Amino acid sequence: MRMEAVAEPQLSSQDPEEEKMSSRNHSKLQSRLAFLLLLAYQKQYDVFTELDLEFASGKTRPDLCIFPKRTSDWLTDEIVVQDVPLTTLEILSPEQSMNSLLERIYKKHFPAGVKTVWLIVPALQIVSIFLPNRKQINFTEGTITDPETGIQLQLAEIFEG
Repeated sequence: MRMEAVAEPQLSSQDPEEEKMSSRNHSKLQSRLAFLLLLAYQKQYDVFTELDLEFASGKTRPDLCIFPKRTSDWLTDEIVVQDVPLTTLEILSPEQSMNSLLERIYKKHFPAGVKTVWLIVPALQIVSIFLPNRKQINFTEGTITDPETGIQLQLAEIFEG
């Protein structure tokens, strides 16, 4: 029996978000944030990781996004979601530039109607919440409070161990 080599799938170079690299710290923070958010807010919000979103302002795949809670339809699924989340969370990866992340926030997320964007900078242990009016709230300790959703998390819990 002869086996033929199968070509590896090629990633499209058209969408840099599809090729972004993660890291151990990035993955740990993404998992921890999803856990903490679901633990505290699962009755009020749906929390998704790496969900492909398509807005009039462009395609994007935030690390996490938060929607108002709704009943899941397990028979019908969406590959690309066009609903606009209340909040998106972006974790700065070692391979990303701050400028590219801020550009995505202001050119894709806010024009679509996202209310707040959390930007997590692991190396500095900072969480910044951005608002569409270019206001920015920085948290380096204590309780992170989202002014639009009322979501609160302890910074120390996010960066624990």
